[in-house]
Amino acid sequence: FARVGCTGGPGTPSRHGFARKAVMAMGPSDATALLRNSVCAGTAAATATGIFNPLDTLRVRWQLSPVLASQTATAASGGVSLLGFARGIVASEGLVTGLWRPGVLATMSSMATSCGIRMGCYPYLRDWVAGSSASKTPTLMFSTGLFAGAVGYWVSCPFFQTKTRLQAATVIRSSGGEAKTTGVVREMLSISREGGVASLFRGSVPLVVRGALLSAGQTLGYDGTKTVLSQQSETMRDGPVLHVLGSVVAAFLGTVLSSPADYIMTRYQAAAQMGRPYSGPVQCFVSVAREDGVAAFYRGWSPFFLRIAPVFVIFHPLFEQLRLVAGLSYMR
Repeated sequence: FARVGCTGGPGTPSRHGFARKAVMAMGPSDATALLRNSVCAGTAAATATGIFNPLDTLRVRWQLSPVLASQTATAASGGVSLLGFARGIVASEGLVTGLWRPGVLATMSSMATSCGIRMGCYPYLRDWVAGSSASKTPTLMFSTGLFAGAVGYWVSCPFFQTKTRLQAATVIRSSGGEAKTTGVVREMLSISREGGVASLFRGSVPLVVRGALLSAGQTLGYDGTKTVLSQQSETMRDGPVLHVLGSVVAAFLGTVLSSPADYIMTRYQAAAQMGRPYSGPVQCFVSVAREDGVAAFYRGWSPFFLRIAPVFVIFHPLFEQLRLVAGLSYMR
């Protein structure tokens, strides 16, 4: 890593041991700054996703509703709009019980972990590869965001698996099925009893692909917007307004890139619970494409974007302000 952290500085990437050399190149001050940045990112992510968990629960329930025969004739055929679907949940179950409470702690834990890693490490990894923040390019923003996202989401897979299971349980109960209401720890233990510790990483491939693409779109959109409008020109001052604008661009790019993998991840992780088990993510992908068509991979795009956009609009400005409190500057 560049010795001056995310603001860049002279540094030459080694040819061998990409991640290992990057860590070894850090001095004590760099490691402290990275840790503070990671804590800021994780705290901001947990806060933002906790607030908007109803949108994530709505996305999961909308994606899974066609799997159950009792809802196929409506939600799957287009007889019920997304807004009507949400209204039905609120009317029958309530906002808190039906949309906000399911998986909220697992959601906050998963995003605190994944975002703490990917956004915590991203500026340092980017500058270590480029040599300084002044040398960053769109390709570098995309590729380092892709790498950091893959690592962050793989580590947090058990939390994502638990979150999806807790949210899927609401679909089963609302359709007259039986699904126990459990907490994060109990659900994790239940998953591990079904197939061992490895089952906690069920769906890790689509999750990592989805997370890497989402992260790449996020870093390219946010960092790219700030770079073009504030660092390469003086169109806008680096501040809250620019942070909000960059967040919207990041949400759009991230959603477009990651929606297909997000749909497969949701279907695969909840497959056994919904009575439609698949042998693996590839079979899930092929089955969905054959039965529902390619357009099905973007089912849930709207709630996904509507969930990601406000989360990013809260996350990035809060993250930047927490960096200032932690003694760091705005991310460059």
